[in-house]
Amino acid sequence: MKDSLPSLKTITSADNGKYKTWQKLLTKKYRERERCFLVEGEVLIGDALLSGASIKEVILRNGSEGAIDFISGLELSEDVNFFSLAGNLFDNLSQTENGRNIIGVFAMPEEGIENWPKGDIVVLDRIQDPGNLGTIIRTSDAAGVAGIIVMKGTVDPFSPKVVRAAAGSLFRVPIVEAEDAASLKSLLEELNAAPMALDVRGAMDLYDMPDENRAAIIVGNEGAGISEELLDLSKIKLKIPMREGIESLNAAMAFGIVIYERVRRRCRKS
Repeated sequence: MKDSLPSLKTITSADNGKYKTWQKLLTKKYRERERCFLVEGEVLIGDALLSGASIKEVILRNGSEGAIDFISGLELSEDVNFFSLAGNLFDNLSQTENGRNIIGVFAMPEEGIENWPKGDIVVLDRIQDPGNLGTIIRTSDAAGVAGIIVMKGTVDPFSPKVVRAAAGSLFRVPIVEAEDAASLKSLLEELNAAPMALDVRGAMDLYDMPDENRAAIIVGNEGAGISEELLDLSKIKLKIPMREGIESLNAAMAFGIVIYERVRRRCRKS
């Protein structure tokens, strides 16, 4: 389709079935059922396509010549459908305030841990803030993390806010969900990863942590921390040195400190 204009199906009514389907993709329940999610903006769509993500539909704001030019310059499958959406409906569907004019409907990746590369693992226990999750995904990507395991109760990685906060890294870092501590234990045994819990009450200083070949860094809920079940899985409980009177750090910041101490040690050995 490169250098050719797509054939657009125009939608102007809020009662249109296709439009109603896209609106439902703003909810986690429907995303999980359909195994699809929305990606907004040329930059994120481009990152997704470069990373091999599968796009199913393209939604353009009616009259947006720039978005049409962008899509016309891409190599897309003939199976991709293109829609021109009336401006007011596009605004209702859009989750940004930046005036973006294009939304892609992408298939969720269906990856198992068997294809994960070497490297440390991240386990997220009921992280609730989309910004925190997006930042952790971006930091994981930058630090060369092999994959992320999200425990049940963690904010949906494919929600629009997390997709934006992850800034393209969502398409490069594999993510799977674990139902409970038992399923997590099984995954970590299969990955041969040693769990290390970040805990303000931890007995081991961060800079004394052992150089495990593969660690599973467990990051807890912003308010409640790591559940007792997951703490019980971790023989190593790490604390970050802080001056007296400071109770804790932001979850994403704490993770960044720990994972880059791991990176520093790898670089020192190489």
